[in-house]
Amino acid sequence: MKVESTGGSNLIGNAIDPSRNQIEKKGKVFEEFYKAAIGLIEQTDKAQKEAEKLGLDFVMGKTDNIHNVMIAQEKANIALQFTVQVHSKVLEAYKEIMRITL
Repeated sequence: MKVESTGGSNLIGNAIDPSRNQIEKKGKVFEEFYKAAIGLIEQTDKAQKEAEKLGLDFVMGKTDNIHNVMIAQEKANIALQFTVQVHSKVLEAYKEIMRITL
């Protein structure tokens, strides 16, 4: 008779040490949050660089489309404001967590 694994050993391991599963979940949540934060910073940086490039091109006479320059600058400004707001909220949440007494 063939016996197939049902993953019971993992359930037993979690029953013996339930904190192990919680630690793994916390690590994954932090990793996802970290990747999202890095992505946000990279997108903001990209928008800033694009606006700077278009602005320099306009000043040097390589393009005469002020419309695209203004749109790129506004996108960069909004991205920076959003990044600063996210930073503020994360810092506020961290301070709130640190005030919690156990």
